[in-house]
Amino acid sequence: MPSDRCKLLELTSARMRRRIRSWSLAAVIGLGALSACGTHPRGRAISVCSLETASTSPPIATQRTLVSDTADLEHLYYPLGRRLGLFQIKTTDEWEALCRHAPELGPSPDFSRGIVVGMASRVGMPLDGTWPIHLQSMRIHEHAGFAIARFEGGSFLPDGTTYLETAQFDGLAVVLMVEVNGLRFYPE
Repeated sequence: MPSDRCKLLELTSARMRRRIRSWSLAAVIGLGALSACGTHPRGRAISVCSLETASTSPPIATQRTLVSDTADLEHLYYPLGRRLGLFQIKTTDEWEALCRHAPELGPSPDFSRGIVVGMASRVGMPLDGTWPIHLQSMRIHEHAGFAIARFEGGSFLPDGTTYLETAQFDGLAVVLMVEVNGLRFYPE
């Protein structure tokens, strides 16, 4: 009986080879037409579980600074509520736009290593002098990130001061999930 199965598989594969040969010319023509029109990259799915269980990645560099005005930065800013937000800086041009409002950040980092993530707090100046937002850790799976941050509550002077903490991570291309004090957000 095993020999009959082998013959059947051989016959099937011979038929498939003939079909593939006849399709190959059509496939080459079709692929040429597609490449002439351009193709769109396919998205990939990353599960929440794979982000939650990914190992924690240390930052390359971190900085803290005040931002003078965030109105011009809305194209880089993803709100996580009325007073908290996320920046994902991916290019030198975006870095320079951010630096116009936070010059203490300095020269542009090497974005070939990974993007810069910024956690911003727009609550105003804390009366106890603590920094109100802290990026605690980043979990990275297949270049996608899960940022975990802590917001320090308290009393704030409602003067419009925006506090920003930035960090760059090796291999990070996008932040898909953010958790602040246990509350989750999905910016992308």
